[in-house]
Amino acid sequence: MAENSALHPPRWAPAAIRWHRTPVTWWQSWRLALGVLPRVRDHTVLDYASALPGDDDVMVARVPLARFVIVRSPELVRQVLVTNQNNYLKSPEYDMLAVAFGRGLVTDFNDEQWQRNRRLVQPIFAKRNVDGFAPVMVAAAQDAVERIRTLSATGEIVDVGAEMNRLTLDVTSRTMFGTDITGPMSEVVLERLLRFFGRGFMTNLSHPLHNISAWVMQRRGVTDPANSRVPLRIMRRAGWLIEPRAMRDLRHAEQVVDGLIADHRSGRIDRGDNLLSLLMDAEDPETGYRYTDQEIHDELMTFIGAGMETTATALSWVWQLLSENPEARARLREEVRTVLGTRGATAADLDQLPWTQAVVSETMRLLPPVIGLARTAKDHDVLGGYAIKPGTTVAVILHALHHHQRVWERPDEFDPGRFLPENLAREQKRAAIPFGAGKRMCVASGFASMEAALVVATFAQHLEFDAVAPRPRRQISFTGGPDGPLPMRPRFLPQPRRIDAAV
Repeated sequence: MAENSALHPPRWAPAAIRWHRTPVTWWQSWRLALGVLPRVRDHTVLDYASALPGDDDVMVARVPLARFVIVRSPELVRQVLVTNQNNYLKSPEYDMLAVAFGRGLVTDFNDEQWQRNRRLVQPIFAKRNVDGFAPVMVAAAQDAVERIRTLSATGEIVDVGAEMNRLTLDVTSRTMFGTDITGPMSEVVLERLLRFFGRGFMTNLSHPLHNISAWVMQRRGVTDPANSRVPLRIMRRAGWLIEPRAMRDLRHAEQVVDGLIADHRSGRIDRGDNLLSLLMDAEDPETGYRYTDQEIHDELMTFIGAGMETTATALSWVWQLLSENPEARARLREEVRTVLGTRGATAADLDQLPWTQAVVSETMRLLPPVIGLARTAKDHDVLGGYAIKPGTTVAVILHALHHHQRVWERPDEFDPGRFLPENLAREQKRAAIPFGAGKRMCVASGFASMEAALVVATFAQHLEFDAVAPRPRRQISFTGGPDGPLPMRPRFLPQPRRIDAAV
């Protein structure tokens, strides 16, 4: 489409949304942008953005203090995340997460440093190591089943979202530290932290703060801002002004983590087969570099926050969607009982549980735990015919990709059958990326996938959840979890009360 001033909003318009090719007058563009505001308030903005009029897959959005190019087709997403990934770097949006997570793998902007740290972490999440954590995951899931049994003994309704948060924190603490941290660092603290930083991420607070920090570094003569912790210090100070309670929770969490690192260093805690010990022993095969305690701190905060929240979100939606689809739930129960009987699941069982894994995969397609990914262009590029300039923020809205009409039949329906091996086409594999894609794909995706599948299998052996209210809205935050409690009634299945330990 030729450039036409009648089809583009004037520069003074405070907000605008337009498609690259589909004709939209600037007044319509402005109205589309203004239409986002109430949807953010009522938490339907993802459906709104996915259903905006327009036939092409490049959308240009201008909001106060920021301008984005949004892509939604598998081809363009793959161009950004895979085929031309070296041109698209982590965006300043992640700096608000870096306030909590430090410069871990999720928030590290320095590509050379990130590659070195990725080489350190990658072997830790190799399949042989991840499979070794399966008994711990199953044991935590069994404990959660018994906890829910106790809670529901009088027929009480259970907040499934809270229980999944507690369960994933339990798994995280056992696998990461070899000890229970659910006392000193409760899920309530982490929930507050992630709600705060997720809200900052979605409101573009990181943009002005990042620009301020860039100006400060320029004044100091810092030539490589990606190596600096100045942005974190500036945003932490801003955090104390905006959310002092959340910052107190953050400081408490950091003290717990630093104490555990010190205890492992000194030998006060046995250095067994846990992720912290593996991080301490990790060595870059190319340079011999080993993590500093600050870098270990940053990676642990990333694993605790990002890993726990995303897995808990996925599991919460699994139970909600299964309660809405009794046939899928019955098939899950039958598969698990046929393969496992009453014994605990193992990593080796997962290949024999295709429906269980498909339930998890379809849940993460329909309601992806991570809402979107953001990258900043380093050099010029062209996306779907639209010229990308250096410094442009390119956003991948996973909800829109996972609901793309051209890729998915009945995209808004829950159908685990799509993810059975015999049904999944190559294009669909590329269009379902809850863990991202390319070199920046989540390093712990195998860990998270196995954890979710083992938890679902363990729960399906013993109980089902019935919804007692309509599906809650999704929160617009770091993750797209339920906005508030997820009340459900557990219904235990006839069986012996004893839960056999995993072998």
